[in-house]
Amino acid sequence: MRPKPKHLESFREIMRTGSVTDAAHNLGLTQSAVSRQLAQLESELNLELFYRDKGRLTPLPEAIELCKEVDLALSSFDRIELLADDLRTLAKGQLRVVGPPSFVEGVLAGAISSFLETHPDIKFIVDSRNHETIVEQAVCRAVDCAFVKLPVSHPNLMVENIVSAGTVCVLPGGHRLAQNSVITPADLKEEPLILLGKGKAFQRQVQAAFREAGVWMTVKVETHAIGASCALAARGVGIAFVNELMGRTYADFGVKLIPFRPNIEHRYALVASSQIPMSRAATTFLNHCKNYFASE
Repeated sequence: MRPKPKHLESFREIMRTGSVTDAAHNLGLTQSAVSRQLAQLESELNLELFYRDKGRLTPLPEAIELCKEVDLALSSFDRIELLADDLRTLAKGQLRVVGPPSFVEGVLAGAISSFLETHPDIKFIVDSRNHETIVEQAVCRAVDCAFVKLPVSHPNLMVENIVSAGTVCVLPGGHRLAQNSVITPADLKEEPLILLGKGKAFQRQVQAAFREAGVWMTVKVETHAIGASCALAARGVGIAFVNELMGRTYADFGVKLIPFRPNIEHRYALVASSQIPMSRAATTFLNHCKNYFASE
């Protein structure tokens, strides 16, 4: 039996909140109604999703895996509603945009803010996900458009280059290297370092630069968060390496941003499904982003 959307919504909300009570509150339903819908979903799927112990629900691995698909399916329902709105009213509409956390929490705010100055009737729904999920949502048309860090490749993806930036070292203003025009691995010998993105291509590129220079890295902290790396650098914990574009967001931390050499480039693109034309609102936003980032 095909699961009903309302049952999927209750399941997703339970997974998000971790509680039937909180899910019921968010959905405007009674706790018994949400529990009943969850039981009906398990019956429809012939699949147990939670371990139940004294009223507590613990998601089974099957529930965690299913939740990814449910999120995409319900996003598609949202996309149908948004498309209908776009067809009914050309002057108004909504844009669902997704991107990497660092991009969404940093430079995207400026692009959206300036876009809304000339298109005040557009409503944005902004989310952040990992690279693989962003590509999947763009291809499945769960979002109107998305931002990804290049390279990216998919046969059903339209890719428009938006902006590129180099790598900078982030350090306190009073640091001995704060007046350098550039910083190289040789300058950082025996300096405490903060590395970003364990296992990611960027970290491997930084490590390769030090290896080729014959300089041993003294790593004090590893993190996946640009904000955390900049905050730690501001506190004097070590010198961080970040994308210059994102690093500018944290200039108010009282840090200096010094170009790192050899340069490591970061390139971003706006992507969308190539299977159907972009909506008018999304196309207008794409052109705006090209101009906005070109002037940055």
